[in-house]
Amino acid sequence: MKNAQSCLALIEESEEKFRKIAENSFVGMFIYNEYFIYVNDAFVQMTGYTKSELLAMHPWDLAPETYKDMLKALIQKRLNGEMFTSIQNDIPLVKKDGRPLAVKISTETIHYQGEYAGIGILMDISDIIKKNQMIKVLVQALAQSDDIVFISDVQGTIEYANDALLTIYGYTEDEVVGQKPQLFSSKRHDNSFYKKLWNTILSGNNYHQTIINKTKSGSIVHIDTKITPIKDDLNEKISYFVVTARDITKQVLQEKKLKKLATIDTLTQVANRYQLSYHLDAFIKKANESDYSFSVLMFDIDYFKKINDTYGHYVGDCVLKAFSKIVMQNIRAVDKFGRWGGEEFLLLLEDTNEHEAMQIGQKLNRIVAETKFEALYSITVSIGVTEYRRGDTKERCIERVDNALYAAKNLGRNRVVFN
Repeated sequence: MKNAQSCLALIEESEEKFRKIAENSFVGMFIYNEYFIYVNDAFVQMTGYTKSELLAMHPWDLAPETYKDMLKALIQKRLNGEMFTSIQNDIPLVKKDGRPLAVKISTETIHYQGEYAGIGILMDISDIIKKNQMIKVLVQALAQSDDIVFISDVQGTIEYANDALLTIYGYTEDEVVGQKPQLFSSKRHDNSFYKKLWNTILSGNNYHQTIINKTKSGSIVHIDTKITPIKDDLNEKISYFVVTARDITKQVLQEKKLKKLATIDTLTQVANRYQLSYHLDAFIKKANESDYSFSVLMFDIDYFKKINDTYGHYVGDCVLKAFSKIVMQNIRAVDKFGRWGGEEFLLLLEDTNEHEAMQIGQKLNRIVAETKFEALYSITVSIGVTEYRRGDTKERCIERVDNALYAAKNLGRNRVVFN
């Protein structure tokens, strides 16, 4: 853009040459004394008036009422010969249709046709102001959002963090800005997890995953995280990463609680029938797909009804809990144990044949019989045992182990029988 002095030089050299340049400029140009003497096409388009209308107007006629007197006084100084440059960013003009026009105006005093006059260049900055206002709105929206928002450079260094992040993680802005997201690491994810994350975003792809992080106080939080790479103006290189995230810790804990209620027996805190059935399906699937076998044990606490009738249901519940604890303490982590129903329990032994299953059953039978429950009384259990056979269904396994348990009870209880 040519400044006002260069425009003046052009006028002095050749008014016609100036007019040609001015008429092809995207910047509004004008010359004035009491009235506009000259306006170019760009100025006409910006204001919405015709050229003839503008040439019949005082320059201050374009200003709102609150600015007219100030602008008129400034123009009068110039017309009296005061030499000064004026650059104004904050004087709004009014278009012909009444809409405001935000402009940047640069004016100077010149000699024109034997008199003092003013020459000016005008830029429409409405779009710039609108964009700046939009940026302010967006910044305020980000600051007030309940969701976590932060922006980092390509190395991951945090350059902006909103209030939600500071609130959830418990840090101050000074403690976060300039740091990397490792500040929030809970050590719950291995290196491969973060390697996949970085490979994804450095490739220019969006990333979405729940990340387990840690607050400043050490609390674990589950953060539903989205990372978006932002490229430069040429859309070639990644300049920033924008991270938006939501704290879903309460939701995750609630889901875990519901899952536990759906799969764990509330009294004994071991697997319930639903979960045991699920595990049995998995064992059968694995056995059908490979050279693998497993065994099933079914337990029944002998004369359990008598315990309830004699000591009450509270004691009966204590016996069920204590029995479950004993079994859990004497099996492997890979085995699955739970309450099948009432006083019946099921044990699935991973990679165990008939002989090994019988040994485990006899061991558990002996431990239970030797244990004093509540330091007052003893119980015994009858145990049925079966081994998976190629082609078995879940129903066939349960039927066979149930028959083995029935046989153990018919033979006098407190024993282990294989079928």
